[in-house]
Amino acid sequence: MDTFSVKEYLQIKMPTEDTPLSDQRRIELALNALGYAPVCFPLQVLRKLYPLCRDANFDITVTLVHREQDWVVTDIAAGDTTAHHYGLAVDYGSTTVIMALVDLRSGAVIAEETAVNGQVAYGTDILTRITYSLEDNSHISHLQAATAATFRQLLDALTEATGIEAGKLPIMTVSGNTTMIHFLLGLNAWPVFASPYAPVTADPGFLWGGELGLAFEGLVYCIPSASNYVGGDIISGLLALDMHKQEEVSMFFDIGTNGELVLGNRDWMVAGAGAAGPALEGYISKFGMRAAPGAIDSVKIRGAELTYTTIENRRPLGICGSGIIDLLAQMRQNSWIDRAGNLDPSASCRILWLPEEGEYAAVYATAEESETGIPLFFSQTDIRQYLDTKAAAYTMVDCLMETAGVQPESLSRLYLSGAFPAHSDLEAAIAIGIFPDLPREKYQVLKNSSLDGAKALLLDHTRLAEAKSLAENIYCVQFASIPDFLIRMQAAKFIPHTDMARFPSVQ
Repeated sequence: MDTFSVKEYLQIKMPTEDTPLSDQRRIELALNALGYAPVCFPLQVLRKLYPLCRDANFDITVTLVHREQDWVVTDIAAGDTTAHHYGLAVDYGSTTVIMALVDLRSGAVIAEETAVNGQVAYGTDILTRITYSLEDNSHISHLQAATAATFRQLLDALTEATGIEAGKLPIMTVSGNTTMIHFLLGLNAWPVFASPYAPVTADPGFLWGGELGLAFEGLVYCIPSASNYVGGDIISGLLALDMHKQEEVSMFFDIGTNGELVLGNRDWMVAGAGAAGPALEGYISKFGMRAAPGAIDSVKIRGAELTYTTIENRRPLGICGSGIIDLLAQMRQNSWIDRAGNLDPSASCRILWLPEEGEYAAVYATAEESETGIPLFFSQTDIRQYLDTKAAAYTMVDCLMETAGVQPESLSRLYLSGAFPAHSDLEAAIAIGIFPDLPREKYQVLKNSSLDGAKALLLDHTRLAEAKSLAENIYCVQFASIPDFLIRMQAAKFIPHTDMARFPSVQ
């Protein structure tokens, strides 16, 4: 493996009056002899050289990180420490951040920790956070501080779980969308959303963890973005899939709070992105929630009767994204709702008029069933909002294929990535019209392509040029510029669509 970071055990002759070369130069020459050139010594490393090297008789281990044009020394240790060499890969999502500690000798993941992104306190969706940052310049630092706190939380959790000091590791690869990277760097992200959609940076390169307030001593590499909406998380996913090396045409759809798509093969690639909305991850309705203990994650309806399961078999607290999809699909299949999503109160005693809401709602957990003693429901307004979200997801797929002149049947594979598709029932998602009605064998659901790509890059620095080439050569479509996008969305707001010929298996 050509890992981003390497450790070299050196046994160098001590300086004498006849050879009074500096400590730095001695180490540099020894590294040059092994093929490392040029070599950079940051100030914090220079400060460690004396008396460490003399005390160890120059019997030392040097840790280096490949930084495109040079090798930077991140640490010096006495003796041979090459048996212990680790790095970090991060999926930096807008809702959830996942950090993996990877053994750089074997490629194995030693541990993985997950945390809710601290930015959620300033808005469940990115646009709300952008708006917050515009209210006052100090709010940009609030978002950056929330990000850094989340990273520190994960570093502490990995250290506790493994006994390995995660904050002292040499390298961290971070995969995140363009806006998230702006928040991490403390940059104003408004240019990502404002015409002409030119971000402050699409490729910030290598940064020291200390610069970002992460309590991390090593270098942080942010995977480059292709555009304002097609971020490093998508480039990372492509590295994991190798879609750009295949002859067949495939589509990659990373769907969650945002939806990003790439269509193409080894000869061409076109991409687009849009706000799928927090609804798909459960952040919709009065009792919507993320996938956590007590969340209803699956629903079955037989006639007028409804049953459900919850995460960890707890009494229900609310409903997450997978549960909402099941609920809608099951309600439609059992005629609790019509194609437009209108509830039919005659279909079940669980469909009630709620005076405080001023509308009908489907009660999926009664007061006696729920943990809080309050009935949990999905209202008519919730249904309409969800249909808006699912229509956006479907229309992005539809428009991207038309832009590239690709028919659905000619797709060899449709890769789905993200927590939402990984934990949702594919049949239910197709039944309500989120995804096209393709032969099911063409679908491949990935748990986390963003993290997989970050790990792939961590273990092979030669793929850095590949990541940059992808970011520079993908053609990006702005869905907002497609004249009939909103008209297409209107057609997709029905279950599964106004054109039932598009969904023969559902029909």
